Amino acid sequence: MDLSMRQKQIVEAAIEIIALQGIQSLTIKNLSSAVGLSEAGIYRHFKTKDEIVLSMLSSFEVISHFVLTETEKEDFSSLEKVQKFLFDRYERFSENPLAARVMFSEEVFKNDQRFTDKMLSIMHQHGEAIRNIINDGQKAGEIRDDISTKELFLIIFGSMRLLVTQWNMKNGDFDLKNEGAHLWKSIIKMLK
Repeated sequence: MDLSMRQKQIVEAAIEIIALQGIQSLTIKNLSSAVGLSEAGIYRHFKTKDEIVLSMLSSFEVISHFVLTETEKEDFSSLEKVQKFLFDRYERFSENPLAARVMFSEEVFKNDQRFTDKMLSIMHQHGEAIRNIINDGQKAGEIRDDISTKELFLIIFGSMRLLVTQWNMKNGDFDLKNEGAHLWKSIIKMLK
């Protein structure tokens, strides 16, 4: 997905509007005001508001896919690969809390099946990649194999999701990267 600089600006404005005001405030009028374009100018870059939202979701997908692909290329243990992905999430969310707010808000996407399907597709792709890493770790004896790969994935990423949700709800009043590192140390004890 290659977006022009103006399209990226529009997508970033959409993220900010959704994160701060909710999906109902994402209108072409509000977007045009946020980016300094006429409404017709917005439509020159995107055909519909839904296309903007789907582009936003695709941008989340591309970033995560890139991190997973790069992690797979490295000669890390399975635990190190999972850690690298998790810590990348904490870093990116810390740098862009509005994106984290949007990504972790089911309310944003639940009323449009296309958005729900896109989010589920992203979650499935990431989940499958991480479960494969966990499975490799189990085969290599790095990760306990008496708990299913699916359940270990839920433990790891459910914990991360809860931590990020709490961070979002507290308006980022604690160091997400630091708390994520502490949480990971505890999770490792359970995984070995």
